[in-house]
Amino acid sequence: MTTHRLLDELNNPHRPLPDIIYGISTGALPSPASTGLPAERWQWLADLLAHPLWGMTAIVDGLDHVCAPAARLCQLTAHPIHPLNVRELWAAEQLPTTELIAAHSPHEDGHWEVLNTALELITDGLDHCNGLETSGIEAVTSAFTAVITAQDAATARTTITAAVEHWIHPTCTTASSISMQLGAAS
Repeated sequence: MTTHRLLDELNNPHRPLPDIIYGISTGALPSPASTGLPAERWQWLADLLAHPLWGMTAIVDGLDHVCAPAARLCQLTAHPIHPLNVRELWAAEQLPTTELIAAHSPHEDGHWEVLNTALELITDGLDHCNGLETSGIEAVTSAFTAVITAQDAATARTTITAAVEHWIHPTCTTASSISMQLGAAS
């Protein structure tokens, strides 16, 4: 199952975004970062948190202090040679993120969902350090839920589409084309 099918669903304006995200969560639709080389997956997951146009820090204000360290750890994990203490670095982010989640409620402008995305990635990072396979599906569905919670439907569809297009064609998706899709000035 290719991610192109997911892009086709996103390009269908009659397909509700919550249904698409549910399809990703159940495996009925392919999830970005669930296939491909681990290095590419971890780099895309870092972008899912910190990309300046479609990452979580661009969608929900005030969570850079959580997203930036987790994104950096995703980048470290993406490299074949990473610090020996990367597991401890992932673990150090777990408790503060869990405490922040407890202070928020779901569907509060997307904050809880973004924090959950970071926690899902921290869990995947710890699992990866323990030699377990990770798919990132939970993080992706949480992130996309944050997008539809924090943005109107049309903007959310454009944002999620930009993220999926970046997964499919990481070198072809330029900032200017995404800016045009999002209606931002260049």
